[in-house]
Amino acid sequence: MTSNLLHPVFRLRIGMRLALAFLVLLSFTLGIAWLADDRMSTLAVRYQQLATEQYEIAERVDEARRMSDAAARKLLVLISLPRAARVPAYAQIDASNALADHALAALESRHLDDGRGEAVQSVLERLRNYRESYLQTADLIEADDLKAARAMLGSQTEESLNRLSEALDQLTRQQRATATHQSAELQARTATDRHVVWGLCGVALLLGALLAMGIARGIVRPLRRAETVGHLLATGDYAHRVPVTSDDEVGRLAAVMNTLADAVGEREQRLLRMAHTDRLTGLAQRERFVAESAALLSACRDRQRLAVLMCMDVDRLKSVNAILGFDAGDAVLQNAAARLAAGFSHGAKIGRLGGGTFVVLVPLDAATDAPLLAQRMLHAVEHKVSWQGHALDLSVSVGMALFPEHADTAETLLRRAEQAMFEGKRQRQQHLLYDPSLESSLQSHLSLLSDLHQAIGGGQLRQFLQPKVSPLDGRLLGAEALVRWQHPERGWLPPSEFIPFAESTGRIRQVTQWMLEQAVNTLAQWQARGIDMTLAVNVSTLDLQDSGLPDRVATLLRSRHVPARWLQLELTETGLLASGPDPIRVLRELREIGVGLAIDDFGTGHSSLAYLQRLPVNELKIDRSFVDGVDRDPRRQALLRSIVDIGHSLGLEVTAEGVETEAELAVLRRAKCDLVQGYLIAKPMAAEAFEAWRAALARPLERELALG
Repeated sequence: MTSNLLHPVFRLRIGMRLALAFLVLLSFTLGIAWLADDRMSTLAVRYQQLATEQYEIAERVDEARRMSDAAARKLLVLISLPRAARVPAYAQIDASNALADHALAALESRHLDDGRGEAVQSVLERLRNYRESYLQTADLIEADDLKAARAMLGSQTEESLNRLSEALDQLTRQQRATATHQSAELQARTATDRHVVWGLCGVALLLGALLAMGIARGIVRPLRRAETVGHLLATGDYAHRVPVTSDDEVGRLAAVMNTLADAVGEREQRLLRMAHTDRLTGLAQRERFVAESAALLSACRDRQRLAVLMCMDVDRLKSVNAILGFDAGDAVLQNAAARLAAGFSHGAKIGRLGGGTFVVLVPLDAATDAPLLAQRMLHAVEHKVSWQGHALDLSVSVGMALFPEHADTAETLLRRAEQAMFEGKRQRQQHLLYDPSLESSLQSHLSLLSDLHQAIGGGQLRQFLQPKVSPLDGRLLGAEALVRWQHPERGWLPPSEFIPFAESTGRIRQVTQWMLEQAVNTLAQWQARGIDMTLAVNVSTLDLQDSGLPDRVATLLRSRHVPARWLQLELTETGLLASGPDPIRVLRELREIGVGLAIDDFGTGHSSLAYLQRLPVNELKIDRSFVDGVDRDPRRQALLRSIVDIGHSLGLEVTAEGVETEAELAVLRRAKCDLVQGYLIAKPMAAEAFEAWRAALARPLERELALG
């Protein structure tokens, strides 16, 4: 009720409200003060009137009493005076009677009430009776009937005088009673006025409290709401606004805060969008892509639609950056982003996770559409990109995960699509759909992480050796060192079980260091026994990114006094292309030490001859895919001869891997391949078995190969 009454006041500005409240309180206070002063003045006047009236009536009564008594005493004097002496006495008696009449006339003129008027009339009546008795007595005196005069004076005149005195006493008592009553009334009125004044003061205090509370509430509550919203805004929650309930200063402050919140929120959203937008391609980065994908998946869930999230990685991006520079790599990424945006423009969400990895979320009508979309992505991105006269062939790997079959959240769906992509790379498949068995495989690999760390320091790794011989005369010219893991619970683990995992987790550097130490020890033992033969060790992509690798190799060789020429490092072609900004500097430092360098699995990558010319290597190792069944296809034989000729033209020694049949060996011999290795020669063996094989079988094999 009070709020409704004061609502019009709250619509005023705060300054106007305060001024109005002060004016109301001041006016009310002044009104109370005026009323109190007026009532006190009236009471004072009334008390003054009462006192004056009491005094005057008492004076008149006393005067009438004295004058009547004086006239009575004169009568006694008259009886004893001779006639000649009575005249002055009569004059005095008349004067006293006149004063008594004057006093009673003054009382009568007041028109007294409350019984006093009747008392005054009684006094006047008894005064007349007294005057009549007085005149009769005076007449008897004048008739010289002194005896009768004394008798009347002692009886009737004295009685009338007593009755007059009684009437005057009654008037006096009546006046006192009236005065007492009026005084009590004035006191009661004074008490009433005091209560009224205190009541009005209480009303003033209540009104002041209501005004103060109302005005304070109209200020404090909006300020408290503004403070609450301010704290929310400070935490980054820009959705809240301060309710604007008035046009006063607080209302304007709330409006300004809302305007500020709008501006800051808009700027924050713009900055967040910029922060979560890839500057190079304009696509969403991971966090923004996940948020937008969550909204799209929610819509698909409501409409009971399927969706596929495809994770695509552009292969050999690092090699493009290393050979042609980052501008060329940026051009590749921009071209890929533009083609993805053009190919998936309706209802899809596209993002770039970093490097050459792109993601696309597309609603589906059926799960069978996922491979078609993957082919569509491959077709959109895999093409030749021309950049400053260079033609760049692009290839991609795509991993896919289905919603809701494989995951029902954007984050999990993205993670599983990435797993499918990495698994597709490992299996060398261009596109691969997520398989739940990948989770168990991943968990198995994760359990190997701590086991591998223990294996390196716990003597669980083993060095195996595979011979490398000349196809022309069968001479044993070297060997390749391979790593095997004898797990205490899982038994012998092939490299395919842990090397890719070690590379993805960074443990491969520790494995490589262990292999280098074992290889140098083996070379030192061979040297002590007079065996001059190269020993090759595989080096990973991460090792090529380590600028400290040359120093560690040199330190190992010096510590065992092993000539650097007997140690050879094998680097995969794909590893070279995927390694850091420029692996050539690390390779040159290794060559300066004197270590031999070989390109392993040659032909599986897409390096150019110009790139090969820049590499300080001295050997090419042809991948087994070119050797397997080469004897059955003349075109493949011609391709194999071309690869050998290219290697020789570059001044490199050529080794063929995976030789398993005599027919394959014959083709390699005709192609003038320098070295061969494979199961036809020997499988990888432990060091003791290799020594036994070298001693027992090397010479017969040399004779057999020479005769062949």
